[in-house]
Amino acid sequence: MRLIWLLLLSLSLFGAERIVTLSPAIAEITADLGALDEIVGVSEYTYYPQSLRERPKIGGYFSLSLERIISLNPTLVIGLPHQQETLEKLQAFHIKTLQVELGKIGEIKRSISVIAETLRKEERGRQLVDAIEKNQRTAPKLEKKKSVLIVFANASGIDKGVYVAGHNLYFEEILHLCGAENAYKESFNAQPVLKAEGLIATDPDTVLLLFGPLDRFDADAVMRSWQRLPLKAVRSGSIKIIQSDYLLIPSHRVAKSIKTICEAIR
Repeated sequence: MRLIWLLLLSLSLFGAERIVTLSPAIAEITADLGALDEIVGVSEYTYYPQSLRERPKIGGYFSLSLERIISLNPTLVIGLPHQQETLEKLQAFHIKTLQVELGKIGEIKRSISVIAETLRKEERGRQLVDAIEKNQRTAPKLEKKKSVLIVFANASGIDKGVYVAGHNLYFEEILHLCGAENAYKESFNAQPVLKAEGLIATDPDTVLLLFGPLDRFDADAVMRSWQRLPLKAVRSGSIKIIQSDYLLIPSHRVAKSIKTICEAIR
């Protein structure tokens, strides 16, 4: 009888978690660490792995629902620094929380390791980090340096303003790995919004227009809107549209993003 009691106790201590992830990137990392079945709630726009699209949604990136999260009876909630207030409220309900940062490649790697350690998936965590580091080492380099502008949101809306990669995101780090430089030289923030005049001032050699998998757009119309601008990239035909389900997500799949971006600007 005592043996059975000890077995039940060990199962309760080391049984499956009930995890809620507060960003798509955190969901991706957690799933590919081997805890896919333990995720009981995800944020909006979580679409990888595909099975997570059907999990209960707990709100958007900046519009989380505390009530929805608590209703899922989680044992662990993983979020980002700007979600600290929500995480602190959950702690008041005696729900374990974990906060990670995913802005730069080093932060992504550290966060993978922290989540892996929390979930007792250290070996798989090392594999994911190793894959990133391998692609960092082997990133194809340009023969001649060029300036690149990465547009990652509202790429078809020049008149309203587009979001470009500034200096505190993994995009710029990838450009450096490729032997390129960021065409955006100002130092305002990580995600500046530029309209036509600001875009003209950057005058990049190459422009990468990044779209997510759910974005609907007319590629020809997008190209026509950019071709109106007097840019070196326009004159050389170096404006490229890339649609993928990983380039905009700061997860372990940044390993793929390194390869894709470096190949696109060569």
